[in-house]
Amino acid sequence: MRLTEDVLHELARLARTDRTVLSAYLALADGWDAAAAFVAKEAARLAPFLDAGERDYFEGSLSFLSDYVNESKARGYAGPGLAFFADLGADFVRGVELVMPPAPLLAVDDEAVIAPLALQLDEYQAVGVITVDAAGAKIYIAAGRVAEEEDSLRENIHHLSKVGGWSQMRYQRRRDKEVKRFAGEVAKRAEQVFAEGDVGRVLLAGRDRMVAAVEEELSPAWRGKVIGTVRWDLDASDDELLAKIRPVLEEAERDEEAKLLERYAGELRRGGLAVAGAKAAERALQMGAVDTLVIGKGFYETAAGAPEVVEKLASLAETTGANVSFVPAEGGALAQGGHVGALLRFKISPGDGT
Repeated sequence: MRLTEDVLHELARLARTDRTVLSAYLALADGWDAAAAFVAKEAARLAPFLDAGERDYFEGSLSFLSDYVNESKARGYAGPGLAFFADLGADFVRGVELVMPPAPLLAVDDEAVIAPLALQLDEYQAVGVITVDAAGAKIYIAAGRVAEEEDSLRENIHHLSKVGGWSQMRYQRRRDKEVKRFAGEVAKRAEQVFAEGDVGRVLLAGRDRMVAAVEEELSPAWRGKVIGTVRWDLDASDDELLAKIRPVLEEAERDEEAKLLERYAGELRRGGLAVAGAKAAERALQMGAVDTLVIGKGFYETAAGAPEVVEKLASLAETTGANVSFVPAEGGALAQGGHVGALLRFKISPGDGT
């Protein structure tokens, strides 16, 4: 299963129950045997802290984890890591392929550990890529190091022959219609694929005329998600494509973070729709007032118990439908407010600060 916002929502619904929920994050840089050894070591450490009923759930969950790991290994998955969650009381079992290596974790609690997933979803938001030229088109979803070819469309579009006069003009008009029709088919199919894949940004790659034709055929909503275009040849490899588009995606991510921080600082200055500090953000989340929870990298470096606080805030955000943004380069108002803040849906009365 690919990491999507829907996965986080499902996990958040498991929160605050009396059931035993298993959360596992496995890094695969050192291979499958090392991951299995980690699970065995952590399972032995956790077992003495569980009562008889919890231990039964735990052992059953570990069995499902083992099955998922073996299935992933058999189909040739090579990393960088996996996440797995099991709540047998709710008949819930999910495995997720990650887009960057996780900090290894095996935990048993009354809710799923979702902060690492929220971090990956924010940093490696799914991007839809359409590659198109006169020979055809390919549609991808790219996230971090992963690029999956979601669909392939092939269509022959005749190239202009070297004839003059009116015959060329009539041929040009016919070819223009073919280009428009094909571009419309590509755009329609891409929108379907991207909607199913929780795509938040779109990148177009190919030859100028075909790229422009596809962009024109996209609906206004999807056209507004286009972050850039690059020249590309469909005969090149997928690895080359990723190398070509990665700088564009990273620049888009940093631009969005800069705009978010600018908006956050502006709202704080005018006493508007923002609060600063972990306690104030938690209070706003509990009231359902948060639009976007903003967490800076500095919080992990300066706050005692930061991972536990982030987990609590991220879980609250998912249960209340708030967005979560992790910002690696912050400074300014966010750093001054304790590296945590929130943009609000509606204004609330002053509460606890940092």
